[in-house]
Amino acid sequence: MQLQRKHKDWIWAYLFIAPTVLGLYIFFLYPMVSSVFISFTKWNHLSAPQYIGLSNYKRLFQDPTIWLEFKNTMFFVLASVPLTVGISLFLANALNKKHLLGKGVFRTIFFLPYVILPVITAQIFMIVFNSRYGLVNGLLRIMNLPQPAWFSNALLTRFVIVLVTLWASIGYFTVILLAGLQNISPQYYEACDIDGGSWWVKFLHITFPLVTPQLFFCLVLAIINSFKMFDYIFVFGKSNVIVRENIRTMAFGIYERGFTYLEMGYASAEAIIFSLIVLSVTILQNVGQKHWVHYS
Repeated sequence: MQLQRKHKDWIWAYLFIAPTVLGLYIFFLYPMVSSVFISFTKWNHLSAPQYIGLSNYKRLFQDPTIWLEFKNTMFFVLASVPLTVGISLFLANALNKKHLLGKGVFRTIFFLPYVILPVITAQIFMIVFNSRYGLVNGLLRIMNLPQPAWFSNALLTRFVIVLVTLWASIGYFTVILLAGLQNISPQYYEACDIDGGSWWVKFLHITFPLVTPQLFFCLVLAIINSFKMFDYIFVFGKSNVIVRENIRTMAFGIYERGFTYLEMGYASAEAIIFSLIVLSVTILQNVGQKHWVHYS
């Protein structure tokens, strides 16, 4: 009787986990293995794939456009991640004050941009930074300052993309860090006050060490999000081909080669290299966390 009940429990357990396991195999493992296979072929979606060995990878490392995409990707990672995490920590610390009025309203306002689709966010900022009728140039015109054509210059477009990234993601990371700050016992701060510690001493020796688990999570997520920069490149670069070619990232290059030029083998080879880069950075982060993340 007990054996039958045990078997029945196992059947129900497998039924409940089946959707997750099937989804993992169908939407993750199968595409990943297929991409590895396709990267060794020449395939245009229409004819059967032709095995060409390592030709796609050889071409990849000789293509100057790939190196430009890699440089742009690293630029967005190095420019946006420190600013995103740093400003999020500052805002979370400010919202953690006991006597701050309207904390719930501020949290909602900061978090709202995160739930907006990136394409919609990009379209909003295209209107805001429009060179003729945009809000930013309108304010510059009132102050008799130069009104640049933001999306006709690669450097200015990069600046706008970093700004949009900050606006869209800071709220999410602020909420995560705020949750970590609220778990810190006030006794630590009271003891520091008794010893005459300043706000900087509190932040450096209490706040920062005890919020490092949440900070590490935000850092990993922000780096991955910056690596897969695509939406803003696609929207901001569609009006100017020259600018688009100068700000293109690896994620955009994979899309363009695979679905515009129909070079799926070449795009898959770039996707594999791209995945290995992200994986390597993630492994380095996990190894490095032992030296600065405090879980106790």
